Amino acid sequence: MTQWDSMNDRRVHESKTSGTGVGSLTVVMPARNRARLIGSCLKSLLNATMALKPLAVTAEIVVADDASTDETAQVVERIAESATIPVRCIHLPSRQGPGRARNAAIEAARGELIVFVDSDVVVEENFLAAHVAAHQAEGPNIFTVGRLISVPTLEVALSRPQPTVWDFSSATLDTANAAVRKVHLEAVGAFDKGFEVMGWQDIDLGRRLKQLGLTRVATDTAVGYHIQPPIETRQQLIARMNKERERGVSAVYFMKKYPGLSARLAAQDTAFHKGFNWICRLGGLIREENVLAWVAWARRRGYRAFEKMWLAGVINQAYLESLAATRRASRQKRETGHP
Repeated sequence: MTQWDSMNDRRVHESKTSGTGVGSLTVVMPARNRARLIGSCLKSLLNATMALKPLAVTAEIVVADDASTDETAQVVERIAESATIPVRCIHLPSRQGPGRARNAAIEAARGELIVFVDSDVVVEENFLAAHVAAHQAEGPNIFTVGRLISVPTLEVALSRPQPTVWDFSSATLDTANAAVRKVHLEAVGAFDKGFEVMGWQDIDLGRRLKQLGLTRVATDTAVGYHIQPPIETRQQLIARMNKERERGVSAVYFMKKYPGLSARLAAQDTAFHKGFNWICRLGGLIREENVLAWVAWARRRGYRAFEKMWLAGVINQAYLESLAATRRASRQKRETGHP
């Protein structure tokens, strides 16, 4: 038995006995083709483990490499060689999607507390300690959601900028920055494998954790900087729109799980949302074919609100169209008796 195993067994027992203690944690990170960013993300997390020492909390990192075709796994392995805590990489043979990748990492995790971080997020020094402190203070029946600040580059992330109005999120759970006890994840079955592609897995998990009786606690001192390079090329635009098309597919499954108005509102499946999107695209004047020219015009003049609105409108249109197409296909299958 390793030192980690003996310490972890003791602290799991103490946690269950006290009901509030957190003696160990596992950072769970899905990754696909993140060789350029994941090294900086892991280094920031390793730095954040230093603040856990006064709390007597052990830590490890488990990366689920979702069949990357670049050097993501090699970057993780190089960092693991000199890391001061265990850093493990699970290799998935074929693409599983972020939810299933996280499930694989959760299954391998040895920590009591699972801290979710995405592979394009750089965290502050007290990031892990802030999540732990919230769980220690609020008791066992919670899950925590930290603050995400969107930045265009790694260099900006390292400058520690303040959040803006664009960084507000009301999501029940955002697994780019959140922490849940493993026992609670196991109780609800972790991420639903029915979500075959990206999108809605974390919102679904948040709903099920609330149904379990847990309370969502916002932990604004657990800050992560989400690196999102500005969309400037058609290739970047197509990649982002394809992600939104996947989210549209997942949205239909999400609404089947939660029939009712609240799920439809969350999924933007209303006439209001379609109309608002039409307004954001200036009545259809701004389209996939010309949006980059409009955005470049707005950037040159410092019209950030217009830039955000026009780009979001076109990207969101891809999501709405995918949602509608997936629903039509599902309806046709039911009408023809196909499974």
